Amino acid sequence: MRTLLKILTLTVLTSINLFGQNKLPKNLRQAVKYLDKDCSESVKNEIKTIHEDSLVYSVYPFAQKEPYKNYKTIFNWTSDENGNPKITKYLENKGVFNYHSKVLLYSFRQYLKNGKISDKEILTKFLIMQKNAEEKNRIKYLTDTINGIYIPKNLEDCFVQINSFWNDSIKIQVKNWGEKEFSGKVHLGFGMWMRNNWRLWGGSRLSKYFNDLGIYDPDDMSGIILDSYHRNLNNREIKLEEQIKYYQEYWENSKKEEFKRKQKEFSEYKLRDALEFNYDKGYVSKEQEDKYDDDICIAKGIVIERNEKDFLIKVKIIETCDKKGIIYFDNDGYRIYDPKTKRWSNPPKRIIKKVKKNKEQWFDYKDWETI
Repeated sequence: MRTLLKILTLTVLTSINLFGQNKLPKNLRQAVKYLDKDCSESVKNEIKTIHEDSLVYSVYPFAQKEPYKNYKTIFNWTSDENGNPKITKYLENKGVFNYHSKVLLYSFRQYLKNGKISDKEILTKFLIMQKNAEEKNRIKYLTDTINGIYIPKNLEDCFVQINSFWNDSIKIQVKNWGEKEFSGKVHLGFGMWMRNNWRLWGGSRLSKYFNDLGIYDPDDMSGIILDSYHRNLNNREIKLEEQIKYYQEYWENSKKEEFKRKQKEFSEYKLRDALEFNYDKGYVSKEQEDKYDDDICIAKGIVIERNEKDFLIKVKIIETCDKKGIIYFDNDGYRIYDPKTKRWSNPPKRIIKKVKKNKEQWFDYKDWETI
Protein backbone atom coordinates (compact mmCIF):
# COMPACT_ATOMS: atom_id res chain seq x y z
CA MET A 1 0.00 0.00 0.00
CA ARG A 2 2.88 2.36 0.83
CA THR A 3 4.46 1.67 -2.56
CA LEU A 4 1.12 2.26 -4.30
CA LEU A 5 0.66 5.58 -2.50
CA LYS A 6 4.18 6.59 -3.47
CA ILE A 7 3.52 5.79 -7.13
CA LEU A 8 0.19 7.64 -7.11
CA THR A 9 1.75 10.65 -5.39
CA LEU A 10 4.61 10.84 -7.85
CA THR A 11 2.23 10.49 -10.78
CA VAL A 12 0.09 13.33 -9.45
CA LEU A 13 3.14 15.52 -8.82
CA THR A 14 4.41 14.85 -12.32
CA SER A 15 1.04 15.86 -13.78
CA ILE A 16 1.06 19.05 -11.70
CA ASN A 17 4.57 19.87 -12.88
CA LEU A 18 3.29 19.69 -16.45
CA PHE A 19 1.17 22.77 -15.91
CA GLY A 20 -1.93 20.99 -14.73
CA GLN A 21 -2.17 18.81 -17.82
CA ASN A 22 -3.93 15.53 -17.17
CA LYS A 23 -2.30 13.87 -20.16
CA LEU A 24 1.32 12.78 -20.21
CA PRO A 25 3.35 12.41 -23.42
CA LYS A 26 2.55 9.40 -25.55
CA ASN A 27 5.29 9.81 -28.16
CA LEU A 28 8.52 11.67 -28.83
CA ARG A 29 6.95 14.72 -30.42
CA GLN A 30 4.66 15.27 -27.46
CA ALA A 31 7.52 14.58 -25.03
CA VAL A 32 9.83 17.28 -26.39
CA LYS A 33 7.02 19.83 -26.38
CA TYR A 34 6.20 19.00 -22.76
CA LEU A 35 9.88 19.23 -21.81
CA ASP A 36 10.21 22.57 -23.57
CA LYS A 37 7.55 23.96 -21.23
CA ASP A 38 8.74 22.07 -18.16
CA CYS A 39 12.51 22.75 -18.29
CA SER A 40 14.20 25.82 -16.89
CA GLU A 41 16.49 27.72 -19.26
CA SER A 42 19.56 26.53 -17.36
CA VAL A 43 18.55 22.87 -17.74
CA LYS A 44 17.79 23.43 -21.43
CA ASN A 45 21.21 24.97 -21.94
CA GLU A 46 22.91 22.06 -20.19
CA ILE A 47 21.12 19.51 -22.38
CA LYS A 48 21.82 21.54 -25.50
CA THR A 49 25.54 22.10 -24.90
CA ILE A 50 26.78 19.03 -23.02
CA HIS A 51 28.60 16.40 -25.09
CA GLU A 52 26.21 13.83 -26.53
CA ASP A 53 27.98 10.95 -24.76
CA SER A 54 27.37 12.70 -21.42
CA LEU A 55 23.68 13.50 -21.87
CA VAL A 56 22.63 11.15 -19.07
CA TYR A 57 24.69 13.28 -16.67
CA SER A 58 22.71 16.43 -17.51
CA VAL A 59 19.71 15.59 -15.29
CA TYR A 60 18.69 13.45 -12.32
CA PRO A 61 19.75 10.85 -11.17
CA PHE A 62 23.31 11.20 -12.50
CA ALA A 63 23.73 14.99 -12.47
CA GLN A 64 25.95 16.19 -9.63
CA LYS A 65 25.25 19.91 -9.48
CA GLU A 66 22.33 22.32 -9.15
CA PRO A 67 19.81 22.71 -10.73
CA TYR A 68 20.36 19.67 -12.92
CA LYS A 69 20.46 17.08 -10.16
CA ASN A 70 16.95 18.04 -9.10
CA TYR A 71 15.33 17.93 -12.54
CA LYS A 72 13.42 14.63 -12.31
CA THR A 73 10.74 14.82 -15.01
CA ILE A 74 12.43 12.42 -17.44
CA PHE A 75 13.29 10.04 -14.60
CA ASN A 76 9.67 10.10 -13.43
CA TRP A 77 8.50 9.26 -16.93
CA THR A 78 10.83 6.31 -17.43
CA SER A 79 11.63 4.70 -14.07
CA ASP A 80 10.09 1.28 -13.42
CA GLU A 81 8.32 2.30 -10.22
CA ASN A 82 6.87 5.69 -11.01
CA GLY A 83 7.20 6.08 -14.76
CA ASN A 84 4.79 7.17 -17.43
CA PRO A 85 3.79 3.92 -19.17
CA LYS A 86 2.65 5.72 -22.32
CA ILE A 87 6.09 6.97 -23.38
CA THR A 88 7.91 3.77 -22.38
CA LYS A 89 5.31 1.62 -24.10
CA TYR A 90 5.57 3.83 -27.17
CA LEU A 91 9.33 3.28 -27.35
CA GLU A 92 9.03 -0.46 -26.72
CA ASN A 93 6.36 -0.74 -29.41
CA LYS A 94 8.94 0.78 -31.73
CA GLY A 95 11.46 -1.89 -30.67
CA VAL A 96 13.53 0.26 -28.28
CA PHE A 97 13.67 -1.65 -24.99
CA ASN A 98 16.71 0.11 -23.57
CA TYR A 99 17.95 3.70 -23.41
CA HIS A 100 14.54 5.24 -22.67
CA SER A 101 15.99 8.24 -20.83
CA LYS A 102 18.73 8.66 -23.43
CA VAL A 103 16.18 8.63 -26.25
CA LEU A 104 14.19 11.41 -24.58
CA LEU A 105 17.28 13.48 -23.83
CA TYR A 106 18.66 13.05 -27.34
CA SER A 107 15.26 13.96 -28.83
CA PHE A 108 14.96 17.05 -26.66
CA ARG A 109 18.51 18.09 -27.55
CA GLN A 110 17.63 17.80 -31.25
CA TYR A 111 14.44 19.79 -30.67
CA LEU A 112 16.31 22.57 -28.84
CA LYS A 113 18.84 22.84 -31.66
CA ASN A 114 16.52 22.51 -34.66
CA GLY A 115 13.04 23.37 -33.41
CA LYS A 116 11.83 19.95 -34.53
CA ILE A 117 12.78 16.27 -34.35
CA SER A 118 13.04 13.37 -36.76
CA ASP A 119 11.34 10.41 -35.05
CA LYS A 120 12.61 7.91 -37.62
CA GLU A 121 16.21 9.07 -37.41
CA ILE A 122 16.20 9.01 -33.61
CA LEU A 123 14.57 5.59 -33.29
CA THR A 124 16.87 4.12 -35.96
CA LYS A 125 19.91 5.46 -34.13
CA PHE A 126 18.93 3.78 -30.87
CA LEU A 127 17.76 0.56 -32.52
CA ILE A 128 21.24 0.23 -34.07
CA MET A 129 22.84 1.06 -30.73
CA GLN A 130 20.69 -1.57 -29.03
CA LYS A 131 21.56 -4.20 -31.64
CA ASN A 132 25.29 -3.49 -31.32
CA ALA A 133 25.07 -3.72 -27.55
CA GLU A 134 23.21 -7.04 -27.73
CA GLU A 135 25.85 -8.45 -30.07
CA LYS A 136 28.62 -7.24 -27.79
CA ASN A 137 26.94 -8.83 -24.79
CA ARG A 138 26.20 -12.11 -26.56
CA ILE A 139 29.00 -13.97 -24.78
CA LYS A 140 28.80 -12.09 -21.50
CA TYR A 141 27.25 -15.05 -19.68
CA LEU A 142 30.28 -17.21 -20.46
CA THR A 143 33.33 -14.96 -20.26
CA ASP A 144 35.41 -14.67 -17.09
CA THR A 145 36.48 -11.06 -17.73
CA ILE A 146 34.45 -8.02 -18.84
CA ASN A 147 36.05 -4.62 -19.46
CA GLY A 148 39.25 -5.88 -17.86
CA ILE A 149 37.56 -6.94 -14.61
CA TYR A 150 37.42 -10.56 -13.47
CA ILE A 151 33.87 -11.87 -12.95
CA PRO A 152 33.46 -14.46 -10.15
CA LYS A 153 31.80 -17.70 -11.21
CA ASN A 154 29.96 -18.41 -7.94
CA LEU A 155 29.54 -17.30 -4.34
CA GLU A 156 32.78 -18.89 -3.13
CA ASP A 157 34.68 -17.18 -5.93
CA CYS A 158 33.18 -13.86 -4.73
CA PHE A 159 34.78 -14.48 -1.33
CA VAL A 160 38.16 -15.06 -2.99
CA GLN A 161 37.91 -11.80 -4.90
CA ILE A 162 36.75 -9.73 -1.93
CA ASN A 163 39.58 -11.15 0.18
CA SER A 164 42.02 -10.05 -2.51
CA PHE A 165 40.60 -6.50 -2.42
CA TRP A 166 40.72 -5.93 1.33
CA ASN A 167 43.75 -6.06 3.61
CA ASP A 168 43.74 -7.63 7.06
CA SER A 169 42.85 -4.41 8.91
CA ILE A 170 39.74 -3.89 6.79
CA LYS A 171 38.73 -7.53 7.27
CA ILE A 172 39.08 -7.15 11.04
CA GLN A 173 36.85 -4.07 10.95
CA VAL A 174 34.28 -5.91 8.81
CA LYS A 175 34.39 -8.90 11.13
CA ASN A 176 33.69 -6.72 14.16
CA TRP A 177 30.67 -5.06 12.56
CA GLY A 178 27.29 -6.69 12.93
CA GLU A 179 25.90 -8.31 9.79
CA LYS A 180 23.23 -5.66 9.16
CA GLU A 181 25.65 -2.87 10.04
CA PHE A 182 28.18 -4.18 7.53
CA SER A 183 25.60 -4.59 4.75
CA GLY A 184 24.19 -1.14 5.46
CA LYS A 185 27.60 0.53 5.33
CA VAL A 186 28.77 -1.03 2.07
CA HIS A 187 25.53 -1.52 0.08
CA LEU A 188 25.80 1.85 -1.68
CA GLY A 189 29.59 1.84 -1.96
CA PHE A 190 31.27 -1.48 -2.50
CA GLY A 191 27.87 -3.07 -3.13
CA MET A 192 27.29 -0.71 -6.05
CA TRP A 193 30.78 -1.47 -7.35
CA MET A 194 29.90 -5.18 -7.40
CA ARG A 195 26.55 -4.63 -9.09
CA ASN A 196 28.12 -2.48 -11.79
CA ASN A 197 31.51 -4.12 -12.36
CA TRP A 198 30.47 -7.73 -11.88
CA ARG A 199 27.63 -6.89 -14.25
CA LEU A 200 24.81 -7.98 -11.97
CA TRP A 201 22.66 -5.40 -13.76
CA GLY A 202 24.00 -5.90 -17.27
CA GLY A 203 24.36 -9.68 -17.15
CA SER A 204 27.37 -11.91 -16.54
CA ARG A 205 28.23 -15.45 -15.56
CA LEU A 206 27.78 -14.37 -11.92
CA SER A 207 24.29 -12.98 -12.54
CA LYS A 208 23.47 -16.21 -14.41
CA TYR A 209 24.71 -18.19 -11.38
CA PHE A 210 22.18 -16.34 -9.23
CA ASN A 211 19.44 -16.62 -11.88
CA ASP A 212 19.90 -20.39 -11.79
CA LEU A 213 19.35 -20.23 -8.02
CA GLY A 214 16.11 -18.30 -8.53
CA ILE A 215 17.48 -14.83 -7.70
CA TYR A 216 16.96 -12.17 -10.37
CA ASP A 217 17.27 -8.76 -8.74
CA PRO A 218 20.87 -7.37 -8.61
CA ASP A 219 20.27 -5.77 -5.20
CA ASP A 220 19.26 -9.20 -3.90
CA MET A 221 22.39 -10.74 -5.43
CA SER A 222 24.72 -8.22 -3.82
CA GLY A 223 22.82 -8.59 -0.53
CA ILE A 224 23.43 -12.34 -0.54
CA ILE A 225 27.10 -11.85 -1.41
CA LEU A 226 27.66 -9.35 1.40
CA ASP A 227 25.72 -11.26 4.08
CA SER A 228 27.39 -14.52 3.06
CA TYR A 229 30.86 -12.96 3.07
CA HIS A 230 30.31 -11.56 6.56
CA ARG A 231 29.12 -14.92 7.83
CA ASN A 232 32.02 -16.70 6.17
CA LEU A 233 34.50 -14.24 7.68
CA ASN A 234 33.02 -14.94 11.13
CA ASN A 235 33.07 -18.72 10.56
CA ARG A 236 29.27 -18.83 10.62
CA GLU A 237 27.00 -20.95 8.46
CA ILE A 238 26.04 -19.09 5.28
CA LYS A 239 22.53 -20.60 5.06
CA LEU A 240 22.27 -19.86 1.36
CA GLU A 241 18.95 -21.65 0.89
CA GLU A 242 17.43 -19.62 3.72
CA GLN A 243 18.61 -16.37 2.12
CA ILE A 244 17.23 -17.38 -1.26
CA LYS A 245 13.88 -18.24 0.30
CA TYR A 246 13.74 -14.83 2.02
CA TYR A 247 14.11 -12.92 -1.26
CA GLN A 248 11.80 -15.23 -3.17
CA GLU A 249 9.07 -14.76 -0.55
CA TYR A 250 9.60 -11.00 -0.73
CA TRP A 251 8.95 -10.96 -4.47
CA GLU A 252 6.05 -13.37 -4.13
CA ASN A 253 4.43 -10.97 -1.66
CA SER A 254 5.15 -8.12 -4.07
CA LYS A 255 3.33 -10.04 -6.81
CA LYS A 256 0.35 -10.43 -4.50
CA GLU A 257 0.34 -6.69 -3.88
CA GLU A 258 0.56 -6.09 -7.62
CA PHE A 259 -2.40 -8.42 -8.13
CA LYS A 260 -4.41 -6.47 -5.56
CA ARG A 261 -3.49 -3.23 -7.34
CA LYS A 262 -4.73 -4.65 -10.65
CA GLN A 263 -7.94 -5.78 -9.00
CA LYS A 264 -8.54 -2.28 -7.68
CA GLU A 265 -7.79 -0.66 -11.03
CA PHE A 266 -9.91 -3.19 -12.91
CA SER A 267 -12.85 -2.54 -10.61
CA GLU A 268 -13.03 0.99 -12.06
CA TYR A 269 -14.09 -0.47 -15.44
CA LYS A 270 -17.80 -1.16 -15.20
CA LEU A 271 -20.32 -2.39 -17.75
CA ARG A 272 -21.58 0.35 -20.11
CA ASP A 273 -18.69 2.65 -19.12
CA ALA A 274 -17.50 4.95 -21.91
CA LEU A 275 -13.76 4.63 -22.66
CA GLU A 276 -11.01 6.34 -24.62
CA PHE A 277 -8.37 4.26 -26.43
CA ASN A 278 -4.67 4.67 -25.56
CA TYR A 279 -3.14 3.48 -28.86
CA ASP A 280 -0.50 1.50 -26.93
CA LYS A 281 -0.13 -0.95 -29.83
CA GLY A 282 0.53 1.72 -32.45
CA TYR A 283 -1.47 3.18 -35.30
CA VAL A 284 -3.14 1.82 -38.44
CA SER A 285 -1.73 4.67 -40.55
CA LYS A 286 0.63 7.62 -40.46
CA GLU A 287 -2.39 9.91 -40.76
CA GLN A 288 -3.91 8.38 -37.63
CA GLU A 289 -0.67 8.90 -35.70
CA ASP A 290 -0.39 12.52 -36.83
CA LYS A 291 -3.99 13.24 -35.85
CA TYR A 292 -3.48 11.57 -32.48
CA ASP A 293 -0.39 13.72 -31.88
CA ASP A 294 -2.63 16.74 -32.33
CA ASP A 295 -5.35 15.28 -30.06
CA ILE A 296 -7.88 15.10 -32.91
CA CYS A 297 -7.95 11.31 -33.30
CA ILE A 298 -9.90 9.88 -30.39
CA ALA A 299 -11.18 6.32 -30.47
CA LYS A 300 -14.01 5.58 -28.07
CA GLY A 301 -15.74 2.44 -26.90
CA ILE A 302 -18.16 0.97 -24.37
CA VAL A 303 -17.52 -1.89 -21.93
CA ILE A 304 -19.90 -4.72 -22.74
CA GLU A 305 -18.27 -7.60 -20.85
CA ARG A 306 -15.64 -8.14 -18.13
CA ASN A 307 -13.17 -10.99 -17.45
CA GLU A 308 -12.08 -10.52 -13.83
CA LYS A 309 -9.73 -13.51 -13.88
CA ASP A 310 -7.48 -12.18 -16.65
CA PHE A 311 -8.27 -8.47 -16.22
CA LEU A 312 -9.77 -8.20 -19.70
CA ILE A 313 -12.64 -6.08 -20.96
CA LYS A 314 -14.71 -6.61 -24.09
CA VAL A 315 -15.25 -3.27 -25.78
CA LYS A 316 -17.63 -2.25 -28.54
CA ILE A 317 -15.92 0.35 -30.72
CA ILE A 318 -18.19 3.33 -31.26
CA GLU A 319 -15.80 5.91 -32.71
CA THR A 320 -12.50 5.96 -34.64
CA CYS A 321 -10.78 8.50 -36.87
CA ASP A 322 -9.69 5.98 -39.49
CA LYS A 323 -11.88 3.55 -41.42
CA LYS A 324 -9.25 0.84 -40.82
CA GLY A 325 -10.10 1.03 -37.11
CA ILE A 326 -7.54 0.58 -34.32
CA ILE A 327 -4.78 -1.93 -33.58
CA TYR A 328 -5.58 -4.19 -30.64
CA PHE A 329 -2.75 -6.69 -31.07
CA ASP A 330 0.82 -6.36 -32.34
CA ASN A 331 3.43 -8.88 -31.21
CA ASP A 332 6.28 -6.73 -32.53
CA GLY A 333 8.18 -5.66 -29.45
CA TYR A 334 6.84 -8.49 -27.30
CA ARG A 335 9.99 -10.50 -26.85
CA ILE A 336 9.87 -14.25 -26.12
CA TYR A 337 11.82 -15.74 -23.21
CA ASP A 338 13.60 -19.05 -23.80
CA PRO A 339 14.17 -20.80 -20.43
CA LYS A 340 16.84 -23.04 -21.99
CA THR A 341 19.10 -20.27 -23.26
CA LYS A 342 17.78 -17.79 -20.69
CA ARG A 343 17.60 -15.18 -23.40
CA TRP A 344 14.89 -12.93 -24.82
CA SER A 345 14.27 -12.77 -28.56
CA ASN A 346 11.80 -11.15 -30.92
CA PRO A 347 8.92 -13.32 -32.25
CA PRO A 348 9.73 -14.99 -35.61
CA LYS A 349 6.77 -13.37 -37.38
CA ARG A 350 5.06 -10.06 -36.79
CA ILE A 351 1.27 -10.26 -36.42
CA ILE A 352 -0.95 -7.16 -36.36
CA LYS A 353 -4.69 -7.37 -35.64
CA LYS A 354 -7.19 -4.54 -36.06
CA VAL A 355 -10.79 -3.91 -35.07
CA LYS A 356 -13.15 -1.48 -36.82
CA LYS A 357 -16.00 0.75 -35.71
CA ASN A 358 -19.13 -1.02 -34.42
CA LYS A 359 -17.16 -4.24 -33.82
CA GLU A 360 -16.44 -5.91 -30.46
CA GLN A 361 -13.08 -7.08 -29.12
CA TRP A 362 -11.36 -8.19 -25.92
CA PHE A 363 -8.63 -5.86 -24.59
CA ASP A 364 -6.30 -5.54 -21.65
CA TYR A 365 -8.00 -2.97 -19.43
CA LYS A 366 -4.89 -0.76 -19.57
CA ASP A 367 -5.46 -0.23 -23.29
CA TRP A 368 -8.35 2.05 -22.38
CA GLU A 369 -9.00 4.94 -20.02
CA THR A 370 -12.37 5.66 -18.46
CA ILE A 371 -13.92 8.95 -19.50
